[in-house]
Amino acid sequence: MSKLLPRIITGLVFLGLVIVSVTIDPWIFAALFGFFTVIGIIEFYKMSGMLGFTPQKVTGIVIGFLTFIVLFLLAMRILPPVMVFLLPVLMLSIPIIELFRQKPTPTSDWAQTLFAPMYIALPFGVMANMLFLPETHEFSPKIILSFFAFVWISDTGAFCVGSLIGKHKLIPKISPKKTIEGLLGGIAFTLLASIPVCRLVGVFSQPQWLIISLVTVIFATFGDLVESMVKRNAGVKDSGKMLPGHGGVLDRFDSTLLAVPPVWLTIVLMTY
Repeated sequence: MSKLLPRIITGLVFLGLVIVSVTIDPWIFAALFGFFTVIGIIEFYKMSGMLGFTPQKVTGIVIGFLTFIVLFLLAMRILPPVMVFLLPVLMLSIPIIELFRQKPTPTSDWAQTLFAPMYIALPFGVMANMLFLPETHEFSPKIILSFFAFVWISDTGAFCVGSLIGKHKLIPKISPKKTIEGLLGGIAFTLLASIPVCRLVGVFSQPQWLIISLVTVIFATFGDLVESMVKRNAGVKDSGKMLPGHGGVLDRFDSTLLAVPPVWLTIVLMTY
């Protein structure tokens, strides 16, 4: 009970902050997820260090934060679309800086440095687009809250079905507890959830919500597995300790990170 209470309190506070950030004002979202971007990159570089790499920590954090801000301002339509080309310029500065560090494993180090902004800052920045309705660009939490709901339902459905009837391991070397039955259960639960989401939220047609939910559950599963692979490789259970009972930022957003870009691409292709 002594360990359960902090976990519950942390979970409720975390959930409340995320909901407030996506429902009240885009700038609150920018403040919170800009913070998550920085912490997530720090967590990733810590795990990289455990594997013997020496990433450019300060450079990576700055470039990651700038990547998030640029993508957020593009989503807000404050910056012109052409500014998206600033991102590769920022990221290509990493191998140039590596020239002057003269470390024993330069290629591996700058690859680790570069990956963190791509893996963490890019999805959080793209997520800012989900704060707005595609056709009118009106600020609305409908899409992003539906997306978060799909991710949660996918994870919960997979856990419940896998616990009850799971027999065939999905990728046992990466995540021994995940099963094929659990994956299919997560897909089924998420597809079913798209029906009430369509009726309550609107915005898209039922076939469109079905497609969005399917893309979400598939890539959320991959996201969970990728994060498990990173942690297993580093020999750690959690990516960090910022959230008592829940681990770090990457532990909370593992499923979300890989799902955001393909889900947003799906929405763009269906609405433009």
